[in-house]
Amino acid sequence: KELVARAVHECSHRANGPFVAVNCGAIPENLIEAEFFGARKGAFTGATQDREGYFLAAKGGTLFLDEIGDLPLQMQAKLLRVIQERRVRPLGGVQEEAVDVRLVSATHRDLAALVKSGEFRQDLFYRLNVISLRTPALRERREDLSELAHALLQRICSESGQPVPELSDTALAWLQACELPGNVRELENLLQRALALSSGAVLQADDFGDTSDTAMRPESPSTTAAFAVPTPAPDPAAGIPPDLQTYLDDQERQVLLKALKETDFNRTAAAARLGLNLRQMRYRIQRLGIATPADGDDET
Repeated sequence: KELVARAVHECSHRANGPFVAVNCGAIPENLIEAEFFGARKGAFTGATQDREGYFLAAKGGTLFLDEIGDLPLQMQAKLLRVIQERRVRPLGGVQEEAVDVRLVSATHRDLAALVKSGEFRQDLFYRLNVISLRTPALRERREDLSELAHALLQRICSESGQPVPELSDTALAWLQACELPGNVRELENLLQRALALSSGAVLQADDFGDTSDTAMRPESPSTTAAFAVPTPAPDPAAGIPPDLQTYLDDQERQVLLKALKETDFNRTAAAARLGLNLRQMRYRIQRLGIATPADGDDET
């Protein structure tokens, strides 16, 4: 969604202006007004200096409001007024300031249904819904998969300092057959897994896991979870984790740290304990940001 918003920005007369992206669902409700409109020094406890909000930061450019459907009703009313008046008043301020921004909003929720249920203001909905764009799921644009896979491989390898492998025809065909309900994030996860499991310069279908296992078949409804590193299931008493990938990464980090500590941070020995080779171990340590002794000898 953010890539689409950036494309709108970069193809417009505002391209030279700032692009500010905001996740509305990630801001604590008690701070959301100050984050959007700014705050004057002393406006609340901890406000030790003036700060500009997202609207002023995006002045002359584009403000991208992601997950607009998660915005509290009280804030929806204030946002509506800013859109209508094109002016903002910082928290604790007296004077309003004019703002000139393009608003692009996005959501994974059905805003029309939220309007009917009273969870989203109808007047704000019509203010925002001037031109509506639907971003299609990856399974609806299979022709993009090859280009996306190669671009993701380049980015992943650049971040981890690895050489970029080739993607074999059989591997690409296997990816094309996957449902990929997790879209581009799931594709990236699959490629990270294949890089960790592969020891060659060309990624093969087998590098993505045991493709004969029913849990790994593309039609399985658990595709996203199946391709992640095997970890203990969440405690039913604790409920379903809000972010599966973060949960899985945390579990994997704990297992790796335990193996490293028990082998005095000998990565070769720890890798052997976990059934990995050294290259796979190094990749996981780097991906998860695990701190190890700087000059430790892997082979001792």
